[in-house]
Amino acid sequence: MSEQNAANATGVTTATATAATATVSAAAKKPHAKARHRWSKEVSTVEFHLDNFESTATVLWRKRNEMIIKKGAKLRREAPLNKDGSVGLDDRWGNMLRQEHADAIKDFETIDDIVLKSVNETGLFLYFGRANGWLQFFDKDGKSINDWTVVQ
Repeated sequence: MSEQNAANATGVTTATATAATATVSAAAKKPHAKARHRWSKEVSTVEFHLDNFESTATVLWRKRNEMIIKKGAKLRREAPLNKDGSVGLDDRWGNMLRQEHADAIKDFETIDDIVLKSVNETGLFLYFGRANGWLQFFDKDGKSINDWTVVQ
């Protein structure tokens, strides 16, 4: 039997102990299933733009829990239905946000700046959230909010 496979004092072979250590290290470094984002002062100065899903907007992530949709944003007029023809949760939530800010909307366009709490809420408000907002808002150089804020 080689020295490498010899049992140590606890009866575990060196090869087995090394494999177990490698497994623990891999598990500790496993990436998160969902991306994590972090607001910063730097990102608060960047204007991000949306031109997709029949919607256009300029937004600022002003504070950790404060997204500003600038006056003049165009909202998607109708939410797409689910495959079975039903209204989805995104549609209901998007319409609820629009009702809460009805005084700042005229003919599917914002007439005042609107403050929401997150990137996802902003996507729901503007285009009923059918796509990940972190990947839909871009700065003037084409860099997404995700690129600016994702934690590696």
